[in-house]
Formats: sequence, structure tokens, C-alpha cells
Amino acid sequence: MLQLRLSVDDLSRIRVIDTLGLAFEAHLAWNRLTEQRRDVFSEWRRTVRSRSRRSAPTPGPAESRGTLLDALTSGRPAEGDSFPAEAVEPFWGRIHQFLRAERDACGREVVTGGMEQVLNNRHPSVVWRSPTLRIDNLQPSREISLVGQGLTLAPSLFAPRPFLIDREMGWRGLPVLVYNVVPSVEDAATIWNGSSARAALQDLLGRTRADVLDSLRESQSTGQVADRLRISTPSASKHITVLRRAGFVTTERRHNSTVHALTPLGETLLG
Repeated sequence: MLQLRLSVDDLSRIRVIDTLGLAFEAHLAWNRLTEQRRDVFSEWRRTVRSRSRRSAPTPGPAESRGTLLDALTSGRPAEGDSFPAEAVEPFWGRIHQFLRAERDACGREVVTGGMEQVLNNRHPSVVWRSPTLRIDNLQPSREISLVGQGLTLAPSLFAPRPFLIDREMGWRGLPVLVYNVVPSVEDAATIWNGSSARAALQDLLGRTRADVLDSLRESQSTGQVADRLRISTPSASKHITVLRRAGFVTTERRHNSTVHALTPLGETLLG
């Protein structure tokens, strides 16, 4: 069991983020894929395994994936690793939306019950009893004093259990408590298959154009949209132009590149 001693300064410096990124989630997702069980990831496993059979063999962790810390520090999948593109990227918009909802829930809990409520409601294995935050997991038992530096809380869809990232792992930044958020059966169905609203959106816009709109939940260049959806750059540009004319997308210049993002109307349309 890990025991984190939090001072008043530590408590005031706790922050909650929505995700540590696609590469980080993809690294954790590999172990989820190898599990043999029936749970909320079953539909995802079937989909990914089916895609893998139709494409080149997916490399295992030892061949190209690197370490969890590599995924965290680089922010991008390892070169030559096709697994993130097959297993996580197609679902990333909905995964990220699910994790943002968790972060927003933490924000509401801070207002209604303070940080004590936030810490005690994240996971059954994480318990706050002032001045100690106990994390019951498989990491070696130790006591840690944060000495006023604070803590980052990071929800994860694919993490198997809560775990701490700190200097013991070679991490030089603020300590990060990663905790797994298990979706309900309904939320899982939405993440893996999309919702009925998503199907209606595809009927309205066409599947590719709806996918382009969904990919712009995060700001992207035309080339990034094309790469993510595996369509040509001219095709991506055409769809983005139509969406911009309809008022769903905005485009601006940033440094030497053109970046597209959703307008409030586009966000409302996606839900």
C-alpha cells in the first residue's frame, strides 16, 4: 500500500486533468487487449482483434512499444507501433469525452464537498484520511511525503488499477495519481459503437464527414485529420470546407500551419 502524506499546501495544489494522452492510454490498452474476460471492454477487444486480422500483425510491447514513461514523456506513439492507430485512435474522440466528463465531475465535487470528497470518490482503492492518502494497489509499499509540491489526478479508461507515477519510476514532474474509471454498460456501448445520435449524425452528414467533424473535438490540421481517418488530404480538406461553410468548424492560422476546431454549434451537434 502506498501512503501519501499531504500537507495543506499539497491539498491546495492538487489539480485534475482529463487525460495523459492517447499514447499513454494506448500503452495501457495493450494489456487490456490480452485479458480473457467478459467485461465492458469485450466489444472493444472483438473490434480490435478483427482489425488486426485484416491488417499487418500488431507488434507486441517488447518489439516497439517502449515503456509507460516513454509514452508519457513523448506524448506520441513509438515509431513503427501500429497498435494505437488500430486500437485507440478510432475511439479517441469518445474516450476523451468520457474522461473530460470525469474531470468535470471532480470540479463539481470540489464546489459541493471540497477536495476531501474528490479524493474519496475517485476509486474504492483510494482513501483519504487526513493527512494521509492511501492507495491500495500492487506497487511496493512505501510512505511518501509530497512536501508541498502537490499532486496531479489523472483519470484513465484503460488503467487496470490506480497507480502513482513519481521519481521512483524516473518521472521528474509533479507526482501523478492515475486512477481507472470504469464506464457503465451504456457508456461503454457509446464509446465503442457510438450512440443513436451518432448514427443519426452519420445519416445527416454522411459517415466520412461525421467522422471528420468528430475528429475535430481536438484542434487538428488538415493533414492530421487525413492521417487519423486514413483518407486523402484533398478529401479531408473538402469535408472541412463544407463543415466550415455550415458553421460547424472554424479555421485559423497558428504559426506556419492552418488549424481547424469545432465552433460552439459544432460542439452542440456532436453532443
